[in-house]
Amino acid sequence: MRRESIKALNAPVQKKTYGLTVRQGSAVSQLKLMQEETPEGVSLKALAKRMQMTIPATSLLVETMVSKGFMERNPNPNDRRAVCIKLTERGSSLFDDVYARFHDELDRRAQALTEEEINAFSSIVEKMSK
Repeated sequence: MRRESIKALNAPVQKKTYGLTVRQGSAVSQLKLMQEETPEGVSLKALAKRMQMTIPATSLLVETMVSKGFMERNPNPNDRRAVCIKLTERGSSLFDDVYARFHDELDRRAQALTEEEINAFSSIVEKMSK
């Protein structure tokens, strides 16, 4: 169900506009959420754990996103051997834009549902999120 929802909302226009893979888009989303708790940035290890990826794979992903201007690596003030990863202004704007488009599309699609269907869907989502 999740895969079908992502496919339905992953318009080709968005892929062309942003030039990101699903994994890269997920990294932007996860980093945005993690930065709410740690605005100074997150460790590579923490991001890898959150994304359920290995540290080397996450490092390559972050390097790609740094080269595209969506993320930045800064020295960790508490550990000279580590780095803090943060979204750049461009990365944060990307998240905000994608988030707004996602909700606009969701609202558009929800208009085709009856109130009973919306209530059933909401009930299912609530049960699944516990």
